Amino acid sequence: MELSFYSKIENIFTKSRFSVYRADNADEKTALARYLYNIELCKSLYSVLNIFEIAFRNVLDTALFTYTGNQNWYDVLPLDTGTKAKVSEAKNKIAKKGKTVTHDRIIAELTLGFWTSLITTKYSQAAFQSYLLKNCFKRCPSNKKSIKNMQNTFDKIRILRNRVSHYERIIHWKDLQAQHEQILQCIYWIDEAAYKLALETDLFDYIYAAGINPFKTLVSKKWN
Repeated sequence: MELSFYSKIENIFTKSRFSVYRADNADEKTALARYLYNIELCKSLYSVLNIFEIAFRNVLDTALFTYTGNQNWYDVLPLDTGTKAKVSEAKNKIAKKGKTVTHDRIIAELTLGFWTSLITTKYSQAAFQSYLLKNCFKRCPSNKKSIKNMQNTFDKIRILRNRVSHYERIIHWKDLQAQHEQILQCIYWIDEAAYKLALETDLFDYIYAAGINPFKTLVSKKWN
């Protein structure tokens, strides 16, 4: 591969971004192949992460509406200061865009971190959390339904989702397959139809099994 081509890529994407792909003194071809492989792995996780996040927030929203009898449940639940601040931030963002602050827009604007915070030990004494665990994850085995286990599971998904969304490296994660399987399981806990849709759109196993070699071949053919 021409060094000039790699140098151009490295310059536009920055050396610091590529440094993690060369941490073991890998050559330019390997670094670029790893970068491309990382992109494809992130792409392959997009559909299951998308379906999980949408299903997760909507099932919680519906349950809390039912629990409080108020569509604007986020204004009446005993949420802590930090969680309330996230609601205010979402409302402000909508208003700054010149749009009417509606329930649907607030729900869409709230971050995954907001939603996962509702299933954490800080709300373990709140009656609404017990209601969520009982009504939102009906297919979750009872031995996995402890708040600590649920919090740990959803936190891992949130972290992976953020890394994928911010184009960070994930190819070095040893438990990526297990995390992918866990996302599918969580979708199943929420809704069987959403789970079936996730299976139909999921390409992770194919991309992961193929590994980095197709990208090494591509780099060698294109920029040898």
